[in-house]
Amino acid sequence: MNTQELTAAIFHRLKKFRYFIIVAGFVSMGALVLYAMNTPVTYTSKSSVFPLTSSNDNGSASSALSVLLGTESLKNFTDDASVNIIELAQSRTTREEVASMRDLSKGNKTIAELLFEDINAHRAWLEKKMERPASEQALITWAGVQLKEGLYATINKNNTLVLNYTGRSPDLVRTISYGFINKISLFYIELKREKANRDFQFATRKVDSLRSVMSSKDQKLIAIDQKTLFTNTNKLEYRVPTENLLADKQMIRQQYAQAVANQQNAAYKLQKATPLIKVLDNPEPPYDVKNKPAVLYGIIGFFGAIVLVSVLLV
Repeated sequence: MNTQELTAAIFHRLKKFRYFIIVAGFVSMGALVLYAMNTPVTYTSKSSVFPLTSSNDNGSASSALSVLLGTESLKNFTDDASVNIIELAQSRTTREEVASMRDLSKGNKTIAELLFEDINAHRAWLEKKMERPASEQALITWAGVQLKEGLYATINKNNTLVLNYTGRSPDLVRTISYGFINKISLFYIELKREKANRDFQFATRKVDSLRSVMSSKDQKLIAIDQKTLFTNTNKLEYRVPTENLLADKQMIRQQYAQAVANQQNAAYKLQKATPLIKVLDNPEPPYDVKNKPAVLYGIIGFFGAIVLVSVLLV
C-alpha cells in the first residue's frame, strides 16, 4: 500500500466514524466546561517576614537568620526553645487563633465567620452551600482546617520566611495574611518575654535565698558571742566554730554577689524583650489570580478529544 492509498484509507475510516468523533468532542468540551465552571476564582497573597536578631542572642551574625527560622538542623527558632517557624505557622494552635480573631471593620465578626460567609458567597457553579457548624468552637475548628488548605509557608534562599495564602476574596485574603503574621510575631515575642521573666524570677529567688542564709550565719555568730562573754574565746573549742561560720559567710557572700549580677542581667534582658520580627513584603494587592475560563477549556476539550479519538481510530 502506497502513501496515496494509505491516506485514502485513513480518510474513509475517519469519515465512517465522523459522528462518533464529533460526539466525543462535544462530550469532552462539556466535561471541561463544567470543570472550569466548578472551580472558583482564587487570590494568592505573598508576604515575607524577616527576623531582627542580634549576634549576642544567637551566637554569630552570619547564622542569626538560620537560627531564628530553623533552617539549620542543629539550630532552633530561638536559643531558648526548639520551635521551627514553618511548623509554628502551620500548627493547629496558630490557625485556630487566627480563625478566632475579630475584624472590627466587618462588624466585629471572627475570621471563622467571615471565611464561612466568603466560601458560600463565592461558590463554584455546582458547589453546594455549606451548613454552618453547630457551635462557635466547631466553626473555629472548621475554619482552622480551611486555613491549612490555603496556607503555604516556606523558607527562601535568603533564609526569609515567605507566607502565601490562597482564598476566594481579596479582602479576606489580606485580613488572614496579616492575621498569620501577627500571631507568628506575638508567639515569638511572648516566648522571649516568658523566658526572660522566668530567668529574672529565678535570679530573684536565688538572691533572696542567699540573703536569708547570710542572715542566719550572722545570727549564729551573735549567739556564739553571747554565750562566750565570760570564757576564753581563744580556746580551740570556741575559735573553730566562729572561723567556720566566717568562712561560710565569705563563700555565701561571693555567691550572693554573683546572684545579684545575674539578677541585674536578667532584668536587663526582660526590659529589652521587644518585637524582633519585621515584615518585608506586605500581603497587599495585586494578588496572583487564578481563574479557569470556561470558553478556553471548552475549545481545548473539543479539539483535543477530536484529535485523540481520531488517532485511536486510525
